[in-house]
Amino acid sequence: MKAQVTLTTTESKKLIAKAVAATSLVKDAKERGIVAIHPSSTTYFLVKELTRKYPEGVWVCGMIIPKGACVHPDPFELASTMDDVTEFPFTWVLEKGKFITGLTVSSILEKMDSKDIYVKGVNAIDTEGNVGVLYVKPGAGTIGQFYKYSRRKGFTILIPVGLEKLIPTTITKAAKAATRSKIDVAMGLPLGLFPIQGNVITEIDAIYILSKAEAIVVSAGGLQGAEGAITLILQGTEDKVNKALEILREVKGASLPKIPIKDCSSCSHPDCHLKAQLSRKSDKKSSLK
Repeated sequence: MKAQVTLTTTESKKLIAKAVAATSLVKDAKERGIVAIHPSSTTYFLVKELTRKYPEGVWVCGMIIPKGACVHPDPFELASTMDDVTEFPFTWVLEKGKFITGLTVSSILEKMDSKDIYVKGVNAIDTEGNVGVLYVKPGAGTIGQFYKYSRRKGFTILIPVGLEKLIPTTITKAAKAATRSKIDVAMGLPLGLFPIQGNVITEIDAIYILSKAEAIVVSAGGLQGAEGAITLILQGTEDKVNKALEILREVKGASLPKIPIKDCSSCSHPDCHLKAQLSRKSDKKSSLK
């Protein structure tokens, strides 16, 4: 049996979150240990899958918006005054089934060991399945800390990523180009790209995990809210394809909360280029009067 389906980027995020929650790795860690989850547009749905409630407060940190690279104002303002990223307090944690917020990265890492899981969305995936995370802070920010400790303590990194983030070059080449300290002009924050390894789950993996159907991407993009969408062909036995369709109908129409965006002129981050560009434009206008 074959079926054709289309998923918007947000619908893909919800689908992938369902698959992450269904893995034995997450189920076991949720019951016996720790599932640490970095806030993101995909893990927002994952928290709902694991706790039956959407998280409150800050649910995304860094983001790409039409004007460029930006972040949620709450962690943004905290980070600008925080010398040590291990004090970052926005990670979501399930410890033996109990949902906890407000823990610092350092306190979470102190507890984690080989039976635990860290879930982190990424910003790029190449055609070989390699992934990378954009960062602002030196040392690759919080992901740099978790990645270093995962190598030391042996906990697993799960990486949910939609194929909207597929890039037409290697992660190695992209990371070499994205050296934040060498960027002269940026639309927003100058960013670095940090390559990481872990268990990657895309829409294709998610459909197989949840239904055992095979999914093949046949096109990407769209209009009227389907920008970045993917269209797939599902194939397999009738039972498998119908199971996949049942799950995909559940994710259709998925949406995310609105994000508070600060006006660039009042932004307090010292590294953002947009504020400086606005200031120069203002000075130029004043000189013409």
